[in-house]
Amino acid sequence: MMFVLPVVVVLAIIVGFAVVAISKMSGLTTEVQVAQKQAEEAQKAVEERDQKLREARAEVSVLGSAGQGAAVLAAAEPGSGVSGLALVHPEQNAVNLYAYNLPPAPEGQEYRVIVKDAGGVEKDVAALAPNERGEGFVIARDVPEGAAHVELALVPKGARQGQPKQGQNGQAPAAGAQPASEQQATRKPVLAGDLPKPGESGVTMAQRSDDAAPVAKAQGRRGRR
Repeated sequence: MMFVLPVVVVLAIIVGFAVVAISKMSGLTTEVQVAQKQAEEAQKAVEERDQKLREARAEVSVLGSAGQGAAVLAAAEPGSGVSGLALVHPEQNAVNLYAYNLPPAPEGQEYRVIVKDAGGVEKDVAALAPNERGEGFVIARDVPEGAAHVELALVPKGARQGQPKQGQNGQAPAAGAQPASEQQATRKPVLAGDLPKPGESGVTMAQRSDDAAPVAKAQGRRGRR
């Protein structure tokens, strides 16, 4: 007993120290995991802040430039009082679109900015939300090079326009995308206009469909003389 009891006491002390050490290690591991998670969240916050700063600087760059040119947009329904203007910034692949006297979007619909190139390929680039006075402004980014036409249209919420057709560029339509015929059927143009061509500066005026009628009548009168 004189030899066994001290050994048991020593073993108990060793086991006790081991348990305490393991507990401390577990606590340290938890603290390290918490610290790593906090560091990841802090890094994510920094990246989000940097992204917002880059976007803000890009907006300042766009707003501080006159752009290559502008397009006066015509209302799809003459006499509606809706009007608009689009400023083109090809260096930043952006278009500033201003709209006035827009009626509130119907329930379940929204205003979308859609650009089209010379080949007829469309791309939905931004949403526009008018205020209570019917005024709206948006900087549309990621505008493809060679954009030749811009349109502001009412579309169902979530129905992005300009989805690729089957077989176009060897790709199938995105999952859940509406066929092009259905997109056009549910899309209501509000404003539209041709953008300045590449290398062309200045202001382009929209051509209304009713402008050609007086010209045709005048030509007919001249032909009968």
